[in-house]
Amino acid sequence: MNIGKSLMKILGINTERRKTGDEGEKKAAEFLRKCGYKILEKNYVANGYEIDIIASRGDTLVFCEVKARTLREGAALPYRPCEAVTPQKQRKILRAATYYKGYSRSEKKMRFDVIEVYIKKADGKENEYEIKQLVGAFDKNTAYPVKFRK
Repeated sequence: MNIGKSLMKILGINTERRKTGDEGEKKAAEFLRKCGYKILEKNYVANGYEIDIIASRGDTLVFCEVKARTLREGAALPYRPCEAVTPQKQRKILRAATYYKGYSRSEKKMRFDVIEVYIKKADGKENEYEIKQLVGAFDKNTAYPVKFRK
């Protein structure tokens, strides 16, 4: 059974995966603040779709999908976290962002970023973090690929 992240929070379900996600979102928000962004919303839900972080800087609303992964000493990831943001996931984020922009009546431009948070764990040491922001990681054209007729 697939329980949505927001529902997991409401029900108080704390899986290891959920804890990693929460830690990643917290570090991503701190990173954005340090880069001059104003955090407007966290875990914004509209019509069943969620956006991890909505931020603002200048004339742009930035909708961020955060993907956190734990790295153990000596281990490598089989793929980059951003690869988990599929076109289907992108469409869900676009729908929620469109709802948010209409609801807030914002005139700002929209941009969609993916923030990768690598949590480096070593036995007996404090976690280290590596954060990568993929600015403009996707837009409506990549989320809705053009289908060519034969």
